Amino acid sequence: MSLEIFVLIIGVANVAVVLEFVRRRKLAESFALLWTCVAIGGLLLVLARPLIDRFSSYVGVDAGTSIVFSLAILLLLVVSMYLSVHITALEDKVEALAEELAVVRGIRQPPSTAPAEAPEPAAEPDAE
Repeated sequence: MSLEIFVLIIGVANVAVVLEFVRRRKLAESFALLWTCVAIGGLLLVLARPLIDRFSSYVGVDAGTSIVFSLAILLLLVVSMYLSVHITALEDKVEALAEELAVVRGIRQPPSTAPAEAPEPAAEPDAE
């Protein structure tokens, strides 16, 4: 089996897994769009390998795979930044919800006005 066919099979499987995760609501649609685009991009790279090789020789790179790996690293950096922004927004929401919950619980369960009495220490037996 050639490498192109293997990568095509992996790309199709990736699209199928993403669609199944969306169907089961395990993956948000925004992330599904991202990973579907990654899978389709991988499929296009397999099909456009001669174009990548010509482009790499035009820009002076020895192998087209170097360009593909460089673009993959760039994509990973962009995805990492996007996920960092998403996590920051979620942290802000959690903090706001925690503050709101503290206010609601404070209204429903006001602190008691009487101070809590500490239990008296138990009498120690006399040592002889």
